[in-house]
Amino acid sequence: MSYDNSLNAVSHFHRESLGSRRSSIRTYQLGPGTSRESFPCMFLCDGCGYLCKTDPPCPSCGRKAWIDLGYWNHAEALRAREEDERRHPPERLKWQVRLAALQAGGAVGIGGAAGLALAGLATVGAPLALALGAGATLLTYTFGRRKIAWSIMSRHVQTPTRWHAPLPLADPKATPASRVVGPVRPTGPLLRAPFSGRPCVAYDLGVMFDAPGDAWPPIWVLREMHSCAFEVAGQTIAADGVSLALPIKPVVPIMPVIGTSMTAEEKQKFLRERGLFLVDGQFDLFEAIVEPELTYELVWPSAPGGAPPVLRSAPQGRAGNPYR
Repeated sequence: MSYDNSLNAVSHFHRESLGSRRSSIRTYQLGPGTSRESFPCMFLCDGCGYLCKTDPPCPSCGRKAWIDLGYWNHAEALRAREEDERRHPPERLKWQVRLAALQAGGAVGIGGAAGLALAGLATVGAPLALALGAGATLLTYTFGRRKIAWSIMSRHVQTPTRWHAPLPLADPKATPASRVVGPVRPTGPLLRAPFSGRPCVAYDLGVMFDAPGDAWPPIWVLREMHSCAFEVAGQTIAADGVSLALPIKPVVPIMPVIGTSMTAEEKQKFLRERGLFLVDGQFDLFEAIVEPELTYELVWPSAPGGAPPVLRSAPQGRAGNPYR
């Protein structure tokens, strides 16, 4: 992954376009309600989707349009709105799925026509290839569009409905101001990655949601980053002072080890703290971690001022701590 792509991935947490299209939840009209969750939940900014444990002016957009997810009536109002939004998938994604189905169907059509010709059952021709391709495309789109959509969406996190990352976010047009490469050495207690239970210096989480009753494309409903204090090549980074640009991968609960993997109860509580409900559908968990003593590259963006550095995999063949 190039620096530009890494920075671009970090800088696209903002959801101004989504926020401008959706209706606001007026919590002052709902009131606090009398029913509150038994454990602490987070606050969600209704303007930009930023998640926070407290409710100051939003560190991301500056608004104070918090949804207190601990109140059941607030969480239920958010739940109803997001359910309605999922019924209107973006046209861009639908066209991506259609094109993927067309490509798969075309390949099957050409391959099928060639196979029949080799078997002496038919003569290779455009009409046969087109007929087989059209049929394969229709079948692929009808029965495989959810899997195609999942494959497209899982490549990288796209416009999560809720997020938490160090601020301010790097400018997508920024250039590297400086960078170092070296082993990541923790200077504070290690973290425990919530989904896999692995000890780590930092973790990046993603949650993708899908429900059979909704429109077919799944959506990203969470992106969250945290880190402990660490140093790389003499550069000290405070806790939660770095953004991560690492590929996040699905967490598959195969033979979980007791005490190190998230249980169903822990998953339900983790989601509920963030205004998500496990019973609503399928939640696929994704995760990336920074392991202690492994070599990474730490890059400071040129803009905006005060933006935290970005930690990414070290390019192969580069060692030490070169500035350039």
